[in-house]
This record gives sequence, C-alpha cells and structure tokens, in this order.
Amino acid sequence: MTACFFSFLRKITFHFHYLTYLMKAVVLLLIPLFLMMGTLFAQDAPRVFIFTDINIDQGDPDDRQSLIHLMWYANELQIEGIVPDRWSADGYQACELVIDAYARDFQQNNFEQQGYPTPESVRKQIAMDTAHAFQLFQQAASLETSPLYVLVWGNMRIFSQAIGQNPELSQNIRVITIGTGLMLEQDIPHLPKSWEKSEPCVQLNWNGFGRNAIYNDPQYDNLWWLEINWTYNGMFTGEEPKQLFSQLAEYGHLGEHMQEVVKNQPWARYFRVGDTPSVLYVIDETNELNNPTEASWAGQFTQPFPEKKPNYYTDQSGEFDWNYEDPCETWANHQAVKDFAKGTLEKQRSDMYHSLLEKLDELYQSER
Repeated sequence: MTACFFSFLRKITFHFHYLTYLMKAVVLLLIPLFLMMGTLFAQDAPRVFIFTDINIDQGDPDDRQSLIHLMWYANELQIEGIVPDRWSADGYQACELVIDAYARDFQQNNFEQQGYPTPESVRKQIAMDTAHAFQLFQQAASLETSPLYVLVWGNMRIFSQAIGQNPELSQNIRVITIGTGLMLEQDIPHLPKSWEKSEPCVQLNWNGFGRNAIYNDPQYDNLWWLEINWTYNGMFTGEEPKQLFSQLAEYGHLGEHMQEVVKNQPWARYFRVGDTPSVLYVIDETNELNNPTEASWAGQFTQPFPEKKPNYYTDQSGEFDWNYEDPCETWANHQAVKDFAKGTLEKQRSDMYHSLLEKLDELYQSER
C-alpha cells in the first residue's frame, strides 16, 4: 500500500514538473512573438515630425499644451523630430520641461508596457538648432516606405527652408499646417506693430510667414497639404475646454504641467490646444487618412483645386459663397465661412474628449 502511494506521488511530481517545463517553454516562445507584434505596431504607427513655435512666457502657451497632448498619444505615433524653432524664446527648454514630466509619468506608470517610447529616445528627436533641425528632417523625410506627417504648429519658414534643400522629398511627406492661410479681419488690429500689414483679404494668418514660398512654387503643386486655417478655432469655443482642462490636472505629472504652462496667462486657462487638430487628424482611428474631405476629429475639409493642386485641402465653406482662387471677391462672407469651418470640428469634439479621458483613465489607473 505504501509503495503504491509513493509511486503515485512520484507520478504526480513528474507530471507537475513536466507541466511547469511546458509552461516555461510556452512563455519563452510567446515573448519574441509579443516583441515582434510590438515592433510591427511601431512600424505601422504614423510617423510625425513637428515644427513648433513653442516658447516660455514669450507668446501663446498653446504649443506647450499641444506637446503634452502629443506625449499622451506617443504610443500611437512614431515621433521622428520636434523642431522648437524659437530657440531664443526658450523653445528647447519648453520641450525639455514636457519630457521631464513625461519621464516621471513613464517611471511611475506602465507606459513602457503600453508601447510608449522612452523619454531619452524622445529627447534625441528635439532639434538643438537649425542645422540639427535640417538633419533630423532630411533623415525622416528620406524614408519612402511610409509617409511622414509634417505637423507645422508655427510659421513655415524653417520648414520651407528644410524642404527647399531637397524638394524631391516632398513626395514622401504629408503636411498639416495650422493658421497659415488668411487672417480674420477682426484679428488684424491685434498684429504686432513690427509686422507688415496688408489689406484684409490678403493678410496672412498668424502662422503665415513662409507659407507662400511653398504655396506659390509650382514644384510643390502635388504636395499633400492639409491647411487648417480657421477650422482649428473649434478647439476654443464653449465651456467644455475649461471643464476638460480641470479634469486633465488629475492625470500625472503631464496633467500638472498642463496647468503650469498657463500659470502666467490667466486668459489661456483652458484646453487651449489650437495646434492639436494636426495630431487629431492622424490619431483618429475612424479617419481615412487619405481623404480629408471625410469628417474626422480635426474637422472636415474641401479640395478646392483638384486639377491644379490635387492633394491640397483646406477649410470647408459650406453653403456660403467663397472664391478660393480670389477670396477678395467673396470676403464679405469670410466670418460666416470661418464659423462653418470651426463647426465641423466642434461636431467631433465631444468624441475626441471622451476618447482622451478614456485613454488617460487606463494609462493612470494605478494612481486613481
């Protein structure tokens, strides 16, 4: 009886060790598979390159908020470069502060497990000067296997210089600019005294510097370009941006930094991310990236010159008469056109807010 018992015990022990061995083997086999899946996801994620006029207390703080928002979605993108082209206004330092906050959240939460890049890998993508910016851009734009989304959050001067060094790279990129078209007439009186002023229907918008060097050059007629000129105003309207701004403070060091960047600008204490529609266009999972005429989180756009500029898209005008070739002819309607354009973003905003909060709830669940 005793012999049978010990024989039975040995069999159980053998099978237990055998099952343990099998489980370890399965785990070892699955680890490379998971790593490979992560690599494939990273390869499929849209590649983005940002030109920004980010600064510290020497202009609008919205770029600092937009960079924070970008880092919350860094696991859904490949950040190929960040050019803070106002280096003299502490642009580089502003980027560093965001990455510092990101680094603390990265360490305290499960960022790495969810596919976020390491803080140091992002730091290496921040241009230290113009020469470094050109180097990063040429490297990123030279890849032909997937388009590079060039997100311009400020004026287009540095970008136009960068692409001008190698114009054939324009076939590898997709450009999304914010506020680079015509300026609203109501904003012209607020222009700095040093800026050159034109008549209302000709005056370029806040970020218009360098824009016409690209727009008027025939070699860029086939450039894929989404010019979000007035639509982005849909980010500012109503009480919802203020409410979301308060909610975001609860999410880690990045959420705290979202509050810090506007501490000296009381007028900007809301989710003031005017440049973020360029990111929203890329991260909206329901968006058909090849067709800006379909609605997305960024709004909905039109293709005004399908023959001359087949890949150029800009704000919709709705039912209002608008001459895209010569806006001066229909300038009386410009305010109505602006309102319609921003409305295409406002329609999508609640879904975008909900998706962001849902993402952050999951990301910071250990803190909540």
